[in-house]
Amino acid sequence: MLALTASAYSQWTFVGFVTQQGPIPSVSVPSQNTVWVAGGTNTPAVWRSTNGGVNFTNVTGTGITLDLFCIWAVDDNTAYVGDGGAPGGLGGNARFYKTTNGGTTWTTVLSTGGSVGFINGIVFSRSNPQFGIAQSDPPVANGTYWIAVTTNNGGSWTVTNPPAISGAASAQNSVICIDNQFYGFGLNAGAARVSFTTNGGTTWNTQGLNVAGAFVSGFAFSDNKLTGIGVTNTSLPNIGRTTNASSWVSLNTGSSPTFTGYSHAIWIDGTSICYITAGTGTSGCIRRSSDNGATWTTMTTNALTNVCNIGYTRSGNNVYLYAACTDGSILKYTDNITGIDPNNNTVPTSFVLQQNYPNPFNPSTTIKYSVPKAGNVSIKIYNSLGTEVKTIVSKNLAAGNYIETVDMGEFSSGAYFYTLTAGDFKETKKMLLVK
Repeated sequence: MLALTASAYSQWTFVGFVTQQGPIPSVSVPSQNTVWVAGGTNTPAVWRSTNGGVNFTNVTGTGITLDLFCIWAVDDNTAYVGDGGAPGGLGGNARFYKTTNGGTTWTTVLSTGGSVGFINGIVFSRSNPQFGIAQSDPPVANGTYWIAVTTNNGGSWTVTNPPAISGAASAQNSVICIDNQFYGFGLNAGAARVSFTTNGGTTWNTQGLNVAGAFVSGFAFSDNKLTGIGVTNTSLPNIGRTTNASSWVSLNTGSSPTFTGYSHAIWIDGTSICYITAGTGTSGCIRRSSDNGATWTTMTTNALTNVCNIGYTRSGNNVYLYAACTDGSILKYTDNITGIDPNNNTVPTSFVLQQNYPNPFNPSTTIKYSVPKAGNVSIKIYNSLGTEVKTIVSKNLAAGNYIETVDMGEFSSGAYFYTLTAGDFKETKKMLLVK
């Protein structure tokens, strides 16, 4: 497990404001300074900022008629949004839409049919952005669920139908997508439950979270596919947690300060860091865990309440997070992540680059290395032709022993080479990706 450092749980800051956001706005962050927000009250509202949330422009454009309940931005100009099937999200022939021109125009991608469809989430895999899903409630009462799947970055979609669960639809913004094998959603009735597949939809698992409530408003999983968290709109400060993707235990995230209400959850890919939000709280409405959800620290949010949804993008060791509040406020926080090896506290006397493990691997592997003195360090990955394909580390590091998790899910099978460069030191090792 990685030991991860952050900016001392520093305060989330208010950066901007949107209007007509509705009661449950959603946010998506494709790059450091680009933020998309979707919502509305009976009519749609989409906003976009390209300067880190300081200014937002209404990009509702043309082609959308209903208020929106989810968003996924692919890049600065390309995004998907989904509606609730009827004004106020009352269900119907729900649709999801796409823009490729920054929101000037939106076109319908697919509709659910039926009379009670509701697009709960559109999520793409971060390890393999070619794969994504759009998930809806059963379009027909007590019918099968509806998931549209793409394997070519949204070029085409195929509708699949996970089995029905008696008496339960699904929950807004509780959709997860780790890769083309592992994805799922939270349920909204009966008990606190989630449904997910570990084999690309061949079979589905329905599991209870062992917490109060029935509407699973927050659901997130580590990309190790074993550790996950789930929370309902009434379970806080308790959440459900699993470390084996099978059995869930109730975990109290802390009774003080007050932390209750509607909650959302996210997991930062490639790390042991996860976040949960709260609808109400006396001293901050966001909590952060750096140990896979085992312990939690409250983060301050300028005394704002009703934090509804968090989106993020990761660039190297920096994670840029934005949160949308029900009053239209947009908050920002930057997490700086350094992979310190918790199992090696000795002071290194020389540069060392270890062989990655496992090797061969699919799709993730780890690299350990030692730095004997402070200085600029880089680790870059090259393909067999010598072309740089990925930067793992590029920053000034203190002396110490480090470990990095490397996800190569977006690359094809083959031999790759990783090189550590620090001052006059340079060493290269070979790794083998086998899919």
